[in-house]
Amino acid sequence: MEERIQIINELQEKAEKVLSLKNERRQKRPIVIEFSGSPKSGKTSCINSLELFLKRNGFTVKTIQERAGVCPVTDKRNPMFNIWTACASLAGMIGTLENKNSEIDVLILDRGIYDSLCWFNWLVKKGKMEVEQQKRVEDFLLMKDLVNPIDIVFSFVASPETSISREYTNLLTNKLGSIMNKTVLQEYKDSIEEVAQTKKQYFHKVFVIDTTDKSQDLVGKEVTEKTLEALKELLVEKIGVIKKGNELKRIIDQGGVFEYFEIADELKSISFVSRDVVESDNEYIQPIPIAVFTNRARTEILVIKKNSKAVSDNSPEKGKTLLYVGGHTRYEDSSTIDEGDFLSLCRSTLKREVKEEIGISIALSNMTPFVIYTPDTDISKNHIGICFVIEQDNEDLHLRLDSKELVQKKGTTKSGTFQRIEDLKNETMESWSNSILDYYFESKHVDKQVSIFDKTVRNQ
Repeated sequence: MEERIQIINELQEKAEKVLSLKNERRQKRPIVIEFSGSPKSGKTSCINSLELFLKRNGFTVKTIQERAGVCPVTDKRNPMFNIWTACASLAGMIGTLENKNSEIDVLILDRGIYDSLCWFNWLVKKGKMEVEQQKRVEDFLLMKDLVNPIDIVFSFVASPETSISREYTNLLTNKLGSIMNKTVLQEYKDSIEEVAQTKKQYFHKVFVIDTTDKSQDLVGKEVTEKTLEALKELLVEKIGVIKKGNELKRIIDQGGVFEYFEIADELKSISFVSRDVVESDNEYIQPIPIAVFTNRARTEILVIKKNSKAVSDNSPEKGKTLLYVGGHTRYEDSSTIDEGDFLSLCRSTLKREVKEEIGISIALSNMTPFVIYTPDTDISKNHIGICFVIEQDNEDLHLRLDSKELVQKKGTTKSGTFQRIEDLKNETMESWSNSILDYYFESKHVDKQVSIFDKTVRNQ
């Protein structure tokens, strides 16, 4: 009893610290947790415990319930059974994450993509699923856009003897089922452990928890602690940074606009550091992928303005008209990206940022950016813009601006609207926006009060 009270007190203290942090900083998305596991391994009990703990401690939680019980495919050894349940879980996850009005702190998936991979592994071994079918389905389910939102996978296992004992504790029968027998349970346990080794690289974090000799309290403590850690990591962002080496300093020393190839070699060694640490260290340069939206004729451009509460008082973006959207690379953006593949990291970041800020999806394959560095303020000295220009007629864009981040498209504001290039001459813009106009649109518009872009732009 004393041990249980100690566990409760420790978890509640950690929850209070995370909740306090959450009240100070904005959580832009929920963390997503998938629970997977063999029958009677304690998965459902742990989900119920975690959900109740989080709700009682001030967090909002949504659980996408396991759909196996309502699956119209009656044969559980038919591959379509697990394809159906995986797609049902995906539909629930996507529907929640894409709902701009949803404010959830934690989204729990009771079985999902990872769980289906375990069953497919077992089905192939049993001769119930073709290897080619497995490959094609897994190629779909393991797409980065589908697995990247999943922050943690908890995969539960237990010995067959333990699972059977738990199953029949309160039943008035000792007849074994088609799944609930030692042979199948051991085979499936083997498949879970194999998938943990062969597929874990597709996911941020996978924890295999053997509950055979663990109490429910200890299992719940482990899962709850890791969940609170994930929430904290999301709130205390780890952002991408590059050390200011001598060659990088030499290239960007005078500021301006660069072709990407001129600086590509210096942008490969990116690491991820707590944002709180980075903001006070001038030895780091922070790459900021940004997107410029223009019509195909290059006569109009999307303009936005940040909410005053969304930026610091000394930010060069405060109160200015911006010709781009975008933001810091985050550790989560690096999932499934090969080390050193800086452009892929930038594209991954920008797709997320554009969806968060203006609510649309974009494709950036094969696009090469240009680079902006305008060290006209103390903040600007530590930021470098990686600028992608997206030419798309504005009638094809249905924007949904983030109300907490951007000034909404209403009244006389230009935020969230396409403006003619020639009508921007009197706008007060920060230096990146001026550089974009000069370099890409050749407008020669330079606001001397807010821009240091006074040298000849390369390759013009």
